[in-house]
Amino acid sequence: MEKVLLGFSGGVDSFFTAYLLKEQGYTVIPIYFKLLKKADTEKVKRVGELLNLKVTVIDLTETFKREVIDYFISYYRMGLTPNPCAICNREIKLKYLYRLKRELQADFIATGHYAKVLYSEQFKRKLIYRGIEKGKEQSYFLSLVEREILNHLLLPLGEFTKDEVVKRAKELGFPFSGESQDICFIDNNYTSFVEKFIKPKPGPLKLEDGTVVGKHKGYFKYTVGQRRGLGIPYKHPLYVVEINPDENTVIVGPKESVLKDEILVWKLNWHVEPKEWGKIPVQVQVRYRSKPTSVTDVEYLKNGIYRVKLAAKVDAPAPGQVCAFYSNDLLLGGGEITKEGAG
Repeated sequence: MEKVLLGFSGGVDSFFTAYLLKEQGYTVIPIYFKLLKKADTEKVKRVGELLNLKVTVIDLTETFKREVIDYFISYYRMGLTPNPCAICNREIKLKYLYRLKRELQADFIATGHYAKVLYSEQFKRKLIYRGIEKGKEQSYFLSLVEREILNHLLLPLGEFTKDEVVKRAKELGFPFSGESQDICFIDNNYTSFVEKFIKPKPGPLKLEDGTVVGKHKGYFKYTVGQRRGLGIPYKHPLYVVEINPDENTVIVGPKESVLKDEILVWKLNWHVEPKEWGKIPVQVQVRYRSKPTSVTDVEYLKNGIYRVKLAAKVDAPAPGQVCAFYSNDLLLGGGEITKEGAG
């Protein structure tokens, strides 16, 4: 019987993933990574018992603080927009599951992400594909995961919709009471969290020509593309175009100023490298909820930075956010949107 280490949160997705893996004949070893001191490990263990599984708890609170929370705060300090879930998958969940897999000599690792791992005939290896659940499809958050892990990764939920998972989990006795919050370490909103670490200092809101049109309440409270909450009466709607922490300024402008048909991406993590692409169609997705946009050219510049030219303009690609590369449903990899190496 093949052994699989399952990243187990005690939520509906990991519960149903454990059930599916058991049904498929695997010996399932659920691993709960304790990431926050307030985490209810007893509740997670009780969920495992519903499937007659003993959950192993591993305390990664210090690692999580260093790799994810500190990263999150430092990016806002630099005027960037972080993506903590993608970083957590790479630096915590998948990395430590894979490390444990080798220590315990298990055969596979698994998570409850809505995505698929399939063998690609074209590229002769296992790769990640979009799941069928278009509303909750999560391959985007796996774009930074190291390529060597993909050969050992199982993602059973890629063939299910969220509604199916919830329905079937309830039938199995799972006490479903709604979804967990998006960012696990934030209770209310990100600005009140970040304010604990960065003191807000008001500064000028400027047009692109330098004209001061108002005052901001602390540059980290704004993100590129934001329109709401600027509090500026103006002749046309204004959007955040750029954040400059060194000068404590927020630059605003018309909608056209945040629409881009060219972006810079660095810290690339390729599952399929550009030299392997050949003539496949390529698209990018510049945030979790955005639609994919066709790529016309990818050019390596220097210092790990690529220039990506697009067939149409994308709305407000924010420096610090993840840019995932696809060929239709196939995930090619991902990197970080940058302003010439900020971050």
